[in-house]
Amino acid sequence: MNKLAMYLRLSIEDYQKKGESESIHNQREYIKAYIKEHKDLMEYEISEYVDDGFSGTNSNRPAYQRLLEDLKNNHIDSIIVKDMSRFSRDYIEMGNYLENIFPFMGIRFISINDGYDSLKEGSNGTEIDTQFKSLLYDFYSKELSQKIRSISQELKSQGKNTNGLAPFGYIKDPNDKHHILVDEKTAFIVREAFELILQGYSCNKIARVFNEKRYITRSDRKEELGLTSYKHNLKTGTEVKKRMWQGPTIAQMTSMELYTGDYVYNQMKETHIGGRKTERLPKEDWKKIENTHEAIISKEVFDKVQEIKKLNRVKNFKCGSTKKKYYGMLEGKLFCKECGRKLFYRQDSQKTKNGISVYKKYYCSFCKVNQNSNIVKEEKLEELLLDKIKNIPVKVDTESTKISIQEKKNLSCELESIKNNLQKQYEKYKKKELSKEVYLQEKQNLVLCQEIVQD
Repeated sequence: MNKLAMYLRLSIEDYQKKGESESIHNQREYIKAYIKEHKDLMEYEISEYVDDGFSGTNSNRPAYQRLLEDLKNNHIDSIIVKDMSRFSRDYIEMGNYLENIFPFMGIRFISINDGYDSLKEGSNGTEIDTQFKSLLYDFYSKELSQKIRSISQELKSQGKNTNGLAPFGYIKDPNDKHHILVDEKTAFIVREAFELILQGYSCNKIARVFNEKRYITRSDRKEELGLTSYKHNLKTGTEVKKRMWQGPTIAQMTSMELYTGDYVYNQMKETHIGGRKTERLPKEDWKKIENTHEAIISKEVFDKVQEIKKLNRVKNFKCGSTKKKYYGMLEGKLFCKECGRKLFYRQDSQKTKNGISVYKKYYCSFCKVNQNSNIVKEEKLEELLLDKIKNIPVKVDTESTKISIQEKKNLSCELESIKNNLQKQYEKYKKKELSKEVYLQEKQNLVLCQEIVQD
């Protein structure tokens, strides 16, 4: 049975469009109604992919990435969206999918409002219209991003806090979303962190103290206030069984000048309009407005702490480890049974009577802060894996094995080269370096070569 992916997306700005049928529910019903009107689509098995609260200029959307992964694994034959802007607002990316990726993979793409169905369009000139619409979506999204950024900068220049969440130690003022109030339940933790640094404690040692005292963590406080409810690590996707304080968290917290009552902004900037990537600006470009909210620590304490941390950094740099970095075969693939986070690899050597002994292990740096590093020896893991691998049945049909490993590698390289050439020709066409006729001819030749190599 053919499989149809129904992709639904709603961005933050779409929440403001009351009465414009932009909700996920309305998108879903709209697409279902279209499917009912087209008998050929009624035979498809439908899978749903939903990204709620993500911009179309951001390709790093969870459901979007899952959809692309399913495409690669041939789990999907067709995609349907309300309009192309739901799938992507980047016209170059959208054009690449419509002209190269989907045709190459044999994927049918339907955009209802754009009147586009790749199965029916062929080369009747509609591609020019869809490219123009994609360009408009891209322009609209970038223009909107620019407006939002301008408004945000204006509010910041007035000393208004534009962050969605208040920093640990503060809560949002219920009467003014751009103002923050001291959170008495957590402010004492911030003060204690600064005080312990003045007493000579390292950030890692402070984290251990906080864990021993069972102080509420930043994530737990957010959940308590109903600001987040995630139960999984946002990077690894594994379940977070418990949260603890860590040295880097303390280091970051004790570097925030905001705790002195001053509002500091213009510390970061987007690398491009509408993008999610940012880069840190030099300190001389930062801007500060004094006394915008109640302070948790004094400016004198903050300055002393920064000086101590600076001296410690210099000291650690001079006395830093010169050990060679080793990489474990399973690094990045193992997770802690206690907290669900990734395990790190470490290799230590020690002199013994019989020479030098090498110890290889995986450990959880997060749990190590709580003096429970969950060490797993590499040797033990390899034994377990070998036992598992030995029990996996392997079927080899020698009669059908006609291509050697080297030949397969050569074919793979050839296919990759053709794909790269397709992309280069498309980019030349977009830059007006090739006419449409020449581009289509080149594309046809490359696709033909591709089919020959695959056969």
